[in-house]
Amino acid sequence: QLVRMVLFPASVKFKYNDQLPMVYGIMSIYVAVIVLLLVFLADIGSAVATYLTVLCTVAMALNPMMPVSMVMGQSVSAGRLDDKKGEYQIKCLQPGRIPIAGKISTMVFDKTGTITKAGMDFAGVVGAASGRFNTRVDFDDSDPECTQNRAKVDDKMQVPPVLRRALAVCHTVKKLGSTGALVGNQVECAMVRTVGWKLGVKEMISPQGEVLKVVRELEFDHHSMTSGAVARDASGKLEVFIKGSYEKIKSVAQPASVPADYDQVTMQCAKDNYYTLGISYKELPPMTDEQVRNTPREQLESFVNICGLLLFRNEMKADSPEAIESLKEGSVRSVICTGDNELTGIAIGRACGIVLSHTCLRGAVVDGHLVWNDPENEQRRVTPDSPDPHCQLALTCAAWRHLYTTDTKLLEELWPRCVVFARMKPDDKINVVKYLQSRGLVVGMAGDGGNDCGGLRAAHAGLALSDAEASMVAPFSTGRLGQGAARNDISLTTVPDLIREGRACLATNMATFSYFMVYAFLLTTIRTVFIIFKNLSLGEWVWMTSDIGVGVIMMFFMTQSRARPELAKFRPTATLLGLRTVSGVLVPYLLGCGIVVVGIVILHSQKWYDVLNPSWIHVRAQYWMNKGDNYDSAVGVLALFIVLSTTAYVNTYGGEFRRAIFRNVGINVVYVLFVFLVFWMCLTGPNELNCIYRVNCDAKSSMACQNIP
Repeated sequence: QLVRMVLFPASVKFKYNDQLPMVYGIMSIYVAVIVLLLVFLADIGSAVATYLTVLCTVAMALNPMMPVSMVMGQSVSAGRLDDKKGEYQIKCLQPGRIPIAGKISTMVFDKTGTITKAGMDFAGVVGAASGRFNTRVDFDDSDPECTQNRAKVDDKMQVPPVLRRALAVCHTVKKLGSTGALVGNQVECAMVRTVGWKLGVKEMISPQGEVLKVVRELEFDHHSMTSGAVARDASGKLEVFIKGSYEKIKSVAQPASVPADYDQVTMQCAKDNYYTLGISYKELPPMTDEQVRNTPREQLESFVNICGLLLFRNEMKADSPEAIESLKEGSVRSVICTGDNELTGIAIGRACGIVLSHTCLRGAVVDGHLVWNDPENEQRRVTPDSPDPHCQLALTCAAWRHLYTTDTKLLEELWPRCVVFARMKPDDKINVVKYLQSRGLVVGMAGDGGNDCGGLRAAHAGLALSDAEASMVAPFSTGRLGQGAARNDISLTTVPDLIREGRACLATNMATFSYFMVYAFLLTTIRTVFIIFKNLSLGEWVWMTSDIGVGVIMMFFMTQSRARPELAKFRPTATLLGLRTVSGVLVPYLLGCGIVVVGIVILHSQKWYDVLNPSWIHVRAQYWMNKGDNYDSAVGVLALFIVLSTTAYVNTYGGEFRRAIFRNVGINVVYVLFVFLVFWMCLTGPNELNCIYRVNCDAKSSMACQNIP
């Protein structure tokens, strides 16, 4: 499955790619018109020469170097991203997504391991017995050996025995035999380290020698959002322990075991930025191990008794606010899509700068109806339009599903204000991404490459902040650590870095596209007009220089322009048929045509100029290139070289998305050489170099060039 996802990634719609076939269609019509003009109006002299002329015209107008130049730009950007010693250190599996990343307008963030640190500290527990909460027990995360924390866990007055047993077995953590390192979910690893029980083979052993045999492990289920285990003690008593989101645990618990202030306590924990789980237990009737393994999971997880809350602290990465602020400056909207509680999402959103409004209303479904409340004042009656019609919104998974499936009209009004999507399952994250895409947005997503892999694949550009194998399903992944206080965490600033390089790549792709459009129109126009009206051609080295010198060498150096260090306030255009792109093609094209017309008029006004049409002297087809030995063709060559090279140079200008052009040494050197070549041919007398291009050449120099005595 993983290999198939990597080899056959999901396709996404993008205007840039969608319009390319339309461009080729327009160019095909243009080529057909040119071919008809050449066939019916030009007197080329032979069928073979006519065929070759038509073939060259097709190659010029539908230049195969255009898609190659785009791929070249993407490959260069991918190399910069993947450079292990470079500024990005982002792996790229799909270079074609890089320019798409440059158009991202909305960024969807997972919370845990993305905005916040990957690991979690076991901050404390709140025991519960007989429908009442005990005093909260706080753990010290500064003690690497957890000595003091284990003493608290072993104290029956602070942690009830049933909660202690639940902490010991309600996990799927394993120990590596070679190193003794704990392997498993970060939350569960933190819990196991604090409890201090020894991990055996399918059993847990307390420091006092108490043994609990794990009969059945219940892996985490994304649909029920629970996990657990069934354990048997030395006396043979069976107990099932279930943990999960505190809302889910409450829904499957016996009402008598639910403390009266359950909602208030859990909500306050979430507001205090604790990752809060509920934990419960149930004693099972005598059964064999085989019977336990065959018992339906739903039966094991029903009518349980709440025995406490688990509180985990998931601190925000030090560079998360910086990354979010960079995106804001680049006009990229950010939202949080997390499996955590909406109150925790709001708290983290405020801390990193995603939640900006004073009031962030919470939408939830109660008895099948969508209700809104203010987390800061639960008693106040509110609606999305009152008291503040512009306040931001946080949706629970149930609220999102209600809007997404049954109240799409209201969702259409509210989605621009939704900044937190909470308790989202993997499929819901995918739906959020796809819904935002359906609004015409280019959507990126950043996650830790775990249960958000589907969303990372669905997004236009998904970035996995992980080195794990599962992150390979995302187009981009990174393990780059931050700097300073964030040096131990994968940096969230890789997100604006990816968008920066994406914008630079897109700007380069549009630049090379514009150049080849100018090339196609200008070259075919000059050539066709010369053939029809004067039966003239251009020298063979003119084609070599324009195709290789400009079309390859200058195109290569165009791709070498690096991204600006910061995001611009707007995004580069990706519209191939938009006003900006079309004007960028028409202006140099018309300028080039104007230069040729003015040059020909001036040439014909000279007293020494005599008109000569090669058809008058019946030049044979095999001497076709000799038709370039004239002053008219020389005007076309000089105009062609100066316009094509200048178009390539001007399209490399930086400032908004790419660094200034003077920092691209290669393009400057090549452009200066081309300008020097044009002025050399124009201003110097006859010489061998001029004769190679059939410009400003006399018979003596021409024969010397061909080694003719």
